[in-house]
Amino acid sequence: MKIAMEKKIFCLEGLWEEDLTKKSTILPILELLYLNNKIEYIYRDCATKEEFEFYLQKWPLENISTFRSCYWPFMATKASSISAKHQYPIDRVSEILGGKCENAILFFASCKTLQIDKRKLKKVLKNIKALAICGYRNDVDWMKSAAFELLVLNEMQLNTLTVQGVDAIRRRIVQEYRKWSRSSNLPW
Repeated sequence: MKIAMEKKIFCLEGLWEEDLTKKSTILPILELLYLNNKIEYIYRDCATKEEFEFYLQKWPLENISTFRSCYWPFMATKASSISAKHQYPIDRVSEILGGKCENAILFFASCKTLQIDKRKLKKVLKNIKALAICGYRNDVDWMKSAAFELLVLNEMQLNTLTVQGVDAIRRRIVQEYRKWSRSSNLPW
């Protein structure tokens, strides 16, 4: 199946470790997707809430709005947060991106971020006008989740960014990666 280049990936990565000598990053995942499938990406690291908001506000701008797969890996320990150090409610993401995410999929790749009431999640989805929000409801192992995220990001590129395309992504992930899809809340 041909990769759809127009989707591209917009990635904001959080600070994984307080110990700056550790080199944890998901950047090699993006590089692998580009080297093997020519999937373009924008990558920025965000160590603070202010940096995260700065880049969130920039994303809907016309010159980068074609990056419709949003991938936001952060270290989180609490539902609705983006970072273990900085609690950041998903409601705030909804405020910043209100109405600006048409035909996009937002992937919150952090532990327990989507361990929230489904009605609240549907309200956020409706407000931002995205096709889907996906992420984890539980704690996940960093290395295993990174491998899973590589597969999910690739699947996102193989389908159209429509309701039917999101449904196809969901079916394929559930079929191929059943164990991991149970601990996540992927686009469905």
